[in-house]
Amino acid sequence: MKDDRKQIIVRMSPTLLEKLGKLAEREYRSINGEIEYLVARAVSGEKGGSYDEAFFESVHAFIWDGEERELLPMLSTDQVRLCDLKKYEAEKKPVIENTKSFLLGLPAQNVLLYGDRGTGKSSTIHALINEYKSEGLRLIEVKKRDIMTLPRLMNAIAYAGKAYKFIIFIDDLTFVEGQDNYGELKAVLEGSALHLGNVLIYATTNRRHLIKESARDRANDMHESDLREEQMSLSDRFGIVVTFINPDKKEFFEILKALLSDRGVYLPDDVLSLEAERFCLEKGGRSPRGAKQLAGILESKIRLGGKI
Repeated sequence: MKDDRKQIIVRMSPTLLEKLGKLAEREYRSINGEIEYLVARAVSGEKGGSYDEAFFESVHAFIWDGEERELLPMLSTDQVRLCDLKKYEAEKKPVIENTKSFLLGLPAQNVLLYGDRGTGKSSTIHALINEYKSEGLRLIEVKKRDIMTLPRLMNAIAYAGKAYKFIIFIDDLTFVEGQDNYGELKAVLEGSALHLGNVLIYATTNRRHLIKESARDRANDMHESDLREEQMSLSDRFGIVVTFINPDKKEFFEILKALLSDRGVYLPDDVLSLEAERFCLEKGGRSPRGAKQLAGILESKIRLGGKI
């Protein structure tokens, strides 16, 4: 296909050229490609690809498309509320208090939610947005593959003013040793995001160590020491770390009973306990997610006139 683009001569200082080269490298573009991208954004009137307050008025959750460098509104989101997340009050409390501080302009921290699958880590973050969206809280979900473009995202929301506060949400955060993008995340957590005053990063992970290591790595004492330093360096940049663990038998039963009560479904404790144990054995474990699934199954059976 014929390339109709015209060539032009661009003069710039060595310092500017060096900075442009670093930006292009970070964005996986050639210098020419980066110049074309920036010029196209500028002449389109998008303030260099940024978004103003009006863009965030009617939608409260977005996905950051790192490849196209744009925010995509989530037209369908999880409607979970904090009251829907049974138990785990001690785990939710510091996250809620930190978010309230953030909204009030008080000192607030980046948050890492660590623990077992299905314990409500991601749901807690979605519930926060649903709870405080009327107060200007907005969610931007960033995929792990797009972490390298976080500086571009920071620039994109810089024009949003003081009307909105943004939680950048990274779900299932883990890195393979040797990947460069955890360095980019470290830099953002260190302060390049916080200078805006309206951005925090909340992340979830199922792993104690955010950076995976191989058996060969573990066999090398020096490498293991360096890797441990990297892991601690990254984790330490989250001011709040909250651990979620799966419930025991009694807690699972209480969660299940509370969920059914919200749905207007009541069963004798002995019947419900038997159903809970049967379900957990089939699933191979207990979790709040499993309790929610079982609550739905039991409600459907009862509404359809079936016997439990």
